Amino acid sequence: MRRLILVAVLLLPVAAAAGDWHALTGAEIGTALSDHELTYEDGARQIFRAGGGTTYVVGAGASEGRWRVEGDRYCSNWQPSSVWSCYTLERDAEGRFRFSGGTGDMSVGSYSGE
Repeated sequence: MRRLILVAVLLLPVAAAAGDWHALTGAEIGTALSDHELTYEDGARQIFRAGGGTTYVVGAGASEGRWRVEGDRYCSNWQPSSVWSCYTLERDAEGRFRFSGGTGDMSVGSYSGE
């Protein structure tokens, strides 16, 4: 029993580190995304241009939109809609990014080519 408890205690920092996400500030979001491309876990890619344009690519299809930072949140708008959706953006120690919306939706991606 003591061994089991000791093993569990020793593994806690490893488990915590694997799930640690750090919320990015507005300035960090701008730096992290501007002129970069992310590849999401489902294989989709998103290109973030410094001027606020963004392209989301799935297979042979692409959607054009806009992105901006509001406070400490990433926000996007996809044509033809005029509605902006905002997300918390977090990063983990492995360099992955996690976008979390207010309705529980979540996307995880990494810089393309990494």
